[in-house]
Amino acid sequence: MHIAVIGGGLAGLTSAKQALAAGYDVVVYEKTSDVGGIWNPASGGAYEAVRMQSSRMSFPFSDYPPAFPTDFPTLAEVHEYLRGYARHFGVAPLIRFDREVVRVARTGQGWTVEAQHPGGREADLFDAVMVANGELWTPRMPSTMPAPEARVRVVTAKDYRRPADFRGRRVLVVGGGVSGADIASELTTEAASVDWSVRHRALFLPRDCGGVYNDALFSYVGRSAVEELPYGDYLAILDRIVPGYMAAYRATGLLPESGFHNAVHINEKIVPLVHSGAVQARPAFDRFTADGSVVFTDGATDRYDAVVLCLGYEMPDYGFIEDFRREDLYEHHFYRHDPTLAVVNTPVDTEAFGTACPYFEAIAGWVLSVLAGKTELPDAETRAAWCDAYMSRLHDRRFFDCWRETVRIGLLSRSLPDPETAFADYWSLVSSVVTPANLRPTGITARPAAYDELFDLAGLKHRVLASLTPRVRATLLATAQISEQEHRAAAEVPAGRAIAPWLPYRERA
Repeated sequence: MHIAVIGGGLAGLTSAKQALAAGYDVVVYEKTSDVGGIWNPASGGAYEAVRMQSSRMSFPFSDYPPAFPTDFPTLAEVHEYLRGYARHFGVAPLIRFDREVVRVARTGQGWTVEAQHPGGREADLFDAVMVANGELWTPRMPSTMPAPEARVRVVTAKDYRRPADFRGRRVLVVGGGVSGADIASELTTEAASVDWSVRHRALFLPRDCGGVYNDALFSYVGRSAVEELPYGDYLAILDRIVPGYMAAYRATGLLPESGFHNAVHINEKIVPLVHSGAVQARPAFDRFTADGSVVFTDGATDRYDAVVLCLGYEMPDYGFIEDFRREDLYEHHFYRHDPTLAVVNTPVDTEAFGTACPYFEAIAGWVLSVLAGKTELPDAETRAAWCDAYMSRLHDRRFFDCWRETVRIGLLSRSLPDPETAFADYWSLVSSVVTPANLRPTGITARPAAYDELFDLAGLKHRVLASLTPRVRATLLATAQISEQEHRAAAEVPAGRAIAPWLPYRERA
């Protein structure tokens, strides 16, 4: 099979690596002159001081641990990590750099892929196409902008590079997400003043939570237990873990009064800076006036030397694929009319939380298992019905747990232990901290999460077992996968309390 991979970032590299390992002929198209996607410093996809929100424990691919010692890697470290991954697994020679794909079309023989390059245009025929062009490229913009002659500098998070560019300026940062918090925080080192406009109060946690990585607090199933807690009880846990931080958070007035427990942002600086007065929180941005003044939703107006817009990004551009609608992506990844075309991107209607490398690794593995005939998708009618049901409200943003999605996809593609036949291994995986090496088929190392001890893990195990059929549970007992006590307890779980093995989570408030 001849496979085209479009994009040389995280998703594209793992797609190519796995396709190559499966024995396929692979070509990778990358529009820049290096790998990395937004983690390629030369691509302009990220500001200089950006750091991974996920730790070195959870961020990497499952079979390529990082060599650097940094707990939360920098832009340069992630870029070099991806370069090393491409070299180590033989992907680097397969990449055609400076190739921007301008057309993908279905023909009677397969998929034609046309790419523009400095010397002209080239076209090749493929049996399958994996699109991994990323989604963080086109910033959202407000409906009104200052007149060209207005004396205010307006840039987006994608344009922003370093705080020194704003030395001595009065700056407003618009956007209460991670980029807004990061940029507002680092601007305090150079700007004369920094205001931060927040539309919705979000829950921010530090990278280091009382000496524990933020992504090592709970296991996969522990995250399910957290989600079931009343919000006040969840805050009480955070009070125990980071008491000084939470006290400052409450004093700022920015701590959400109600929460979406697992939907957190990662930044350890913004809350202390607001608390100290180094950053001034402002109401939501409403609009610009023609002269460049900013109008807030409370009616107040103010003037700034510069405004940094961190309003998120538009949906990925799939206009180069002929006769394609994103609404026709079954499970957000497979083109329902012909699954030999697949998209290895995060679903466009989500605000994702969790580490990226293992998640993209799981998607690519699922796509390739379908292409190889190892796993099957539902029939065309079922795929169409799913798209009608789930792809009609793409502008209605929802929370997306990449960690639990990695488990779900791994179960669908059969790359993870099957709870119906290998429950002991499955449970070791989901009750351990989120270590990507455990996602490999070579054995699982049980590693408890720091604060799972707060929950009734045995009870959670019984509830997962309760989602399996009595016949399956009897087989698990007979093969010593579970104990007599666990078998009895699972049968006694009340109706409506079972937890499906893929650990479902709440996607909307």
